[in-house]
Amino acid sequence: MNSHINIIDVGISYKLDDALFPKSKLEAFGARSDGYLAEFEYINDIPKSGLSQIDYLLSNGEKYSKHYSAEYIEVVFKGNHKKLFINANMFELRYDELVVVECDGGFDLGRVVNFCDNTQKYKNLISDESNFQQLVRKASKADLRYFNRKIEDERNVVSKCREIVNSSNLDMKVTEAYWQYDRQRLTIFFTAPQRIDFRELVKELAKNFKTRIELRQISSRDEAKRLGSFVGPCGRELCCSSFLCNFAHVTLDHARAQHLSNNISKLSGNCGRLKCCIKFEYEAYAIAAEKYPPIHSIVNTEDGIAKIAKIDIFNDIVTLYVTDKGSYCKISSVELEEYIKQGKVKYAETHHHKNHFDEELKFLED
Repeated sequence: MNSHINIIDVGISYKLDDALFPKSKLEAFGARSDGYLAEFEYINDIPKSGLSQIDYLLSNGEKYSKHYSAEYIEVVFKGNHKKLFINANMFELRYDELVVVECDGGFDLGRVVNFCDNTQKYKNLISDESNFQQLVRKASKADLRYFNRKIEDERNVVSKCREIVNSSNLDMKVTEAYWQYDRQRLTIFFTAPQRIDFRELVKELAKNFKTRIELRQISSRDEAKRLGSFVGPCGRELCCSSFLCNFAHVTLDHARAQHLSNNISKLSGNCGRLKCCIKFEYEAYAIAAEKYPPIHSIVNTEDGIAKIAKIDIFNDIVTLYVTDKGSYCKISSVELEEYIKQGKVKYAETHHHKNHFDEELKFLED
């Protein structure tokens, strides 16, 4: 492949296809002084972490320019799949450097994202060495050229698969293809509203591509994670494609506990499901809410009967809806505590009260 990509110098980073790449990264991949990067279009297909780009800025590039050596190396592959490998030869490596590793039945190529030891979060994972495969070598220029061709072939596989699926009238969407580096296995990822009998499809694909075929049905969350490169409303790279390894089960109860808006666009992520980040602060809200009566509890105030409509755990403010006046008022948690001591609070049932938005929002749950 002889096409070139123009790289625009924008200070300490280069701009390439609307994604930021630190200068040291591009130099590692063979960037030339004239601002062109030959033969390495595949760079967009290597998973990139928004967090690592922030690390680069904070460390002024020092982290990515140094070489490190560790017995265990964490490597990320296309689709943001991460795995630990034994660095038996104690290669000195840099963050984001490409390496060739062992995999089931052959070899694969990925990017170094962490150097691990017994004092880190990987302590439990590395307790049994028998489960780990080895890091074989640093990727050579020949490896990179071969990998570049592989990426182009994967795009062609997706196109061909979609043609076969359409001609077979199968209700499925082919999202991505992944050739193992040594071409011993071809994995095709797809989404579908229900389980698919793809036995005949596998036979057809094996006949076309002459290799072992694995069809893998993924969820909409997995699809967003694998495709990556999306930016959330917070302005950061999606959590699933930058640092989340596993998906937590997120429900409407988690959103209700935090008094979040019932606006579908604000609650849903790029995957069309409830945002993963809704679960991040849920536990803190749940613990803080324990010292308050549940929403819809009755409070007998000087202005009449009122219901608890909202609880602001950060400012210790409770919003009441005064039934007789048809208006809202706010009281402090101290005032609410006094009402409780005086026996003027009737606790509502502890389960979350549903509203007319629930049925509309239910489809956002997994």
